[in-house]
Amino acid sequence: MPANNRPSGVSFGRQVVAEWPILTVLAGFGFGMTVIVHNEVFQGAAVMGMSLLLAAGLRLFLPTRVAGTLAVRRRAIDVGTYTVVGTTLVVLGLLVQGIFSN
Repeated sequence: MPANNRPSGVSFGRQVVAEWPILTVLAGFGFGMTVIVHNEVFQGAAVMGMSLLLAAGLRLFLPTRVAGTLAVRRRAIDVGTYTVVGTTLVVLGLLVQGIFSN
């Protein structure tokens, strides 16, 4: 019996490619963090929020088998959570910017 949990015949590269939805969302989230590091906190928060809205869209339209790691709970709960948190970040990033800008 193999020590890892992979089925025999499935390469590690194929498993990584199969997780493209979460990798796409994490890339957008990482870009938002990079924007924050460059002293653009509110724009970075908006980018991270849009990344979570992308996660909501992918979870809504992709089958659970293809969604991979984005599918944590039931579809409605996942989409609702991603949408609420993403919308909150976008609103905070875009609207609060005007309040605190000089």
